[in-house]
Amino acid sequence: MSSEDSALASEDKVSPKMSSAKNSNNNKVTKTIITSPEIYQPVGPYSQAILADKTLYISGILGLDRDAQMVCGGAEAQTRQALDNLRHVLEAGGASLESVVKTTVLLASMDDFQTFNKVYAEYFPKACPARMTYEVSRLPLGAAVEIEAIALCGDLVIAEAGPCPCAR
Repeated sequence: MSSEDSALASEDKVSPKMSSAKNSNNNKVTKTIITSPEIYQPVGPYSQAILADKTLYISGILGLDRDAQMVCGGAEAQTRQALDNLRHVLEAGGASLESVVKTTVLLASMDDFQTFNKVYAEYFPKACPARMTYEVSRLPLGAAVEIEAIALCGDLVIAEAGPCPCAR
């Protein structure tokens, strides 16, 4: 087999995602930077959120006011402010608190967990997202809480499946 035949044979084995430039327009993906003017600007080199297809990835949100000052009142006030900030970023990305599917919560002290949980339940009263909560040794700017989230964008349908539907 000539080297030209080998090249053609190996090109046939390339997956559609890795195909040559002639097919690249069929596989375009868009990464959209989302920024809400309603909250503080990022305190480092990151975006407030990224929209990829219909999934919105929200960076860690702190309990800072619009001037990037930590709100007074400890974990309770910071949680409330962080969740208000989260709502603004979600809205800027075409999502809502109801469309959040996963949150990751970082607490400076697990002693604040019940206080945090009480406020969090006010923002997510039903169809709560999946969640992971960690205690960490320090958070940026001495924060008590930081919340990141993943949400869906588009026409939201919430279904309760009970036991895993794949087991049926």
